[in-house]
Amino acid sequence: MLEMGLFEREEIAINYDDFNVNEELKLFEDCISHPTKILIRLYIKPNKVGSLYVPNNKSVYEEMVGYVAKIGKCAFSGERYKEWGEWYKLGDWVAFPRHAGIRYSYKNLPVFSIMDDAPLLVVSDPRDVK
Repeated sequence: MLEMGLFEREEIAINYDDFNVNEELKLFEDCISHPTKILIRLYIKPNKVGSLYVPNNKSVYEEMVGYVAKIGKCAFSGERYKEWGEWYKLGDWVAFPRHAGIRYSYKNLPVFSIMDDAPLLVVSDPRDVK
């Protein structure tokens, strides 16, 4: 489930307890990733004090994990992938180097565009990356 920030332009965090990957992936149906890149929806947890959402003070690790929202049509096409195969898929949570790509917002959603070989780890829960 999406958690809107207090301010209209604030990026939308992910409430992992209510997270539904199929609903999230629908948010990216109208965009196409660069052919050799993948689009990551960054995991930013909602910052809540009591019942009030406050502006998020992101930890340094928060923007190093997210789920795979789009995979370019030419991803996994190099020689090295004959041995590797497609080791992650849409909806997988992946960890990646902070400076591996370009960060921007799409529909107030924090995203990161990286090369198909940039993810370093597939994780089951993004809250475990600290």
